[in-house]
Amino acid sequence: MVKELRQDLIRWFLLATLAFMLIGGKLALAAQSPEQIGAMLKAMRDPAGSPFFPVAMQILQVLTWALHMVFVWTSVGGLLYAIYGLTRKDENHKRLARAMIELSKVSVSLAIVLGVAPLLFYQVIYDPLWYTSANLSASWYIMFIVFLLIGYYLLWFAYFSRKKDSLATLFSIGSVIFLILVGFIIHVVNYQSLFPEKWVEWYTSGGTTMNHSGLNIYSFNILRFVSLLIFPSIAVTGVFMMLYSWYFGKRKDFEGDKEYIAFTSRLGAKLALYAGALWIVTHILYILTIPSDWNAKGSIFTILSIVGLLICAGIIFMAQKNPIQMAIPSLLGGVVATLTIAIFREYLRVASTARFGYSIYDYKVNLEWLSPALFLGTTLTGLLLYAYTWWMAYRAGSTPKGEVYHANEVESSLGNAAVFVVILWAVVFILTGFIIVIRNYA
Repeated sequence: MVKELRQDLIRWFLLATLAFMLIGGKLALAAQSPEQIGAMLKAMRDPAGSPFFPVAMQILQVLTWALHMVFVWTSVGGLLYAIYGLTRKDENHKRLARAMIELSKVSVSLAIVLGVAPLLFYQVIYDPLWYTSANLSASWYIMFIVFLLIGYYLLWFAYFSRKKDSLATLFSIGSVIFLILVGFIIHVVNYQSLFPEKWVEWYTSGGTTMNHSGLNIYSFNILRFVSLLIFPSIAVTGVFMMLYSWYFGKRKDFEGDKEYIAFTSRLGAKLALYAGALWIVTHILYILTIPSDWNAKGSIFTILSIVGLLICAGIIFMAQKNPIQMAIPSLLGGVVATLTIAIFREYLRVASTARFGYSIYDYKVNLEWLSPALFLGTTLTGLLLYAYTWWMAYRAGSTPKGEVYHANEVESSLGNAAVFVVILWAVVFILTGFIIVIRNYA
């Protein structure tokens, strides 16, 4: 008797809870106003606040996202060309395709490492947007890691089988499919976060039920997707081909490969020009789809993003006559375009939430100097280490095949400094951990 009564009570409790959620969902939908949405966003902030000034994190987020995306673009673009090049009979295409597979392999690694920083900054100052959207499509977001691993492993298979055209093509196709799928998931999670006025409706299916499977995709913008991933990937890879020709064309052991070097530079310039034109067109079309209440279409940041792309396109247009000589100016033009796009993308977050009276600049700041100081020290350590590593890779790579590059006195000193700073950082990092543990248990 007691057991049956307990079961009845549990059953009635579940039914009452469900009814409350359904009624609450409908009332929430009916009562949503800009002020209430703004209050909701503010209530969802981390009560601990931000450990440093939000504007500093915003700037760092823009810079690190831009650097991260360069390697995302060369990952996807390198594979797209590799698939094309490996299916051609021309030996120049096949040789370049194999080089692009290697480019993609390295780029994915760098994209993963460099992608951590902008995500962390985003989570700190935009936590209501990020976590809500990630929960809406949580199952997809969890699969993001799985798809990335599959794409990465397939890329390694393509690299190891790159001398077998059909096998390398098959693995490259599989890899790029999964990498683009990863980009699709990140696009969805970021895009859904820009529409907080629809979150309750999405979560409750219009106030009828609770969606907690995380399997749904609620919002997708094809123009935003192709203008931030597909066409930039081809254009930036084209610029890399120009740089590839400029770099290796100066090596003595490439003197017999003048035709290949010229072929690569011309092809890269054409890819950068045509894909860059499509990038500009889709970017402008995406701007036209931005909701009018964001007041973003005619903003200075929107205009600057178009100007940045046009400047880059102008430089690449001039590079068609002499792609190798214009490789470095094209790189600088690409930097300008990437930064203006990164700023524009960040501005849209500000514009999409400003209509609800929400601003990251009002975020509670719980200033804590130890954490920012540790971050700054880690950043400086990383910059010194990467500067040394990349510089040595650059110098060693310019050495003809079969020869050994010997570092000069300045480079040796820089190497010693890099090792010393890394050891110092490790000591400070471990001591900081001990101090915090002792303080917490004192």
